[in-house]
Amino acid sequence: MDRINREIILEGSFNFRDLGGYQTPEGYSVKRGQLFRSGNLSKLTEKDMELIVRLGIKNICDLRREDEIGRYPDPIFTDTRWNHIPVNPDRNVVSQVGDLGENSPNLNEPGELLIYLNRKMVSYPGTFRKVFEILLEEPQAPMLFHCMAGKDRTGAVATLILSALGVSRDVIEEDYLYTNSTLDRMKAHFAGLESYNRKPVDQAVLDAMFEARLEYLHAFYDEVEKGYGSMDSYLKEAIGLTDRNISKLKAYLLE
Repeated sequence: MDRINREIILEGSFNFRDLGGYQTPEGYSVKRGQLFRSGNLSKLTEKDMELIVRLGIKNICDLRREDEIGRYPDPIFTDTRWNHIPVNPDRNVVSQVGDLGENSPNLNEPGELLIYLNRKMVSYPGTFRKVFEILLEEPQAPMLFHCMAGKDRTGAVATLILSALGVSRDVIEEDYLYTNSTLDRMKAHFAGLESYNRKPVDQAVLDAMFEARLEYLHAFYDEVEKGYGSMDSYLKEAIGLTDRNISKLKAYLLE
């Protein structure tokens, strides 16, 4: 997998990268400068914001819950449309490190929280449909989507978009694991947030929340296949993409 120039280093964020360059089995490549994913944007510096403006990003899809946005709002960009599309609106489901606390479920089993989250996300196809609607409305306009860590909720959206474009599962898994190369910056970022780790949580559970582990993404795939048979069927039957929609996305986003 080509990792050259994929990650864009920002002063106030982390795990910000371009999904361009990934190849399909047919030999096409995802266009660079069109699809971006990242972690929390609330700490962006003026220099960071100038860079994002230069990238020409026209749509930001914020995948977080209302309470997360209330504590850590995205900055406002004059010429960029901000879209709130919560992937997991249920506050009782742990989505990121800041949700951990004494009463969090399954704390004795590191990783179980994110396995459950990845399975649960499959039950929100309407949320993913909204992301695709924005993408189909302006397929030529660069899009950025993010959550807090830029890993699981963001990873689910990346998985679905790349799958619709025909990128193979092994490449998508490599993209998911790329997050682990950003762990030091991610941990430093969360350590600077007011609500981070104020309650005693086992270190093994914290590590499991921070890391990208294939068992998490596999749980997402397994739940899709359990309910719909294949990722292609989920994209069409649950999310509602048509063959024409998929052809349009490929026409604009592949080269």
